[in-house]
Amino acid sequence: MDQKTDFKYWESFFQSLQMTYYGLLAAPLFLFAVVFLRAENGNAKLLGIPADIEDIVVGIVVILAIIEILFLHLLANRQYKLAAQEEELISKMRKYKSATLVKYIGLAIYQIITVAVFAMTYHSGLMGLFTGLLLYSSFFRPEIQNARRDLKLSKEEYQKIDYKTGLVT
Repeated sequence: MDQKTDFKYWESFFQSLQMTYYGLLAAPLFLFAVVFLRAENGNAKLLGIPADIEDIVVGIVVILAIIEILFLHLLANRQYKLAAQEEELISKMRKYKSATLVKYIGLAIYQIITVAVFAMTYHSGLMGLFTGLLLYSSFFRPEIQNARRDLKLSKEEYQKIDYKTGLVT
């Protein structure tokens, strides 16, 4: 591939990854907005958990969220380290993409679980948890700079994938 073709490939690669990432953020966010508006309008809870165990359920959901975030973060970091050992840049980046997608699919599933429990409780702690999961997702979103950091790319490798600032005129 010539340099201009390389830039197009990497632009397409990151756009695909980012579109999937934003889709995985948008679906739970849409569901959360629907449930939040239901709660604000005074609609009944979806299934209604008994009040005496509501705090316990919310506490379990929060604790499991912390465990899940740590697990996904450590799993992704482990996969990134394995990917960084690859010789070929395309292979490194494909493994990066795979690890990143696993991480964000896991987060999206847990966000949906959080929304489901929120729909059953309307507990404000779950609004905070959902917001925290969104913030975590935004801090570690799949961008060129984060790929560089996560894979410890050399300057030359980074310049090959940097379609934003390294564009050929």
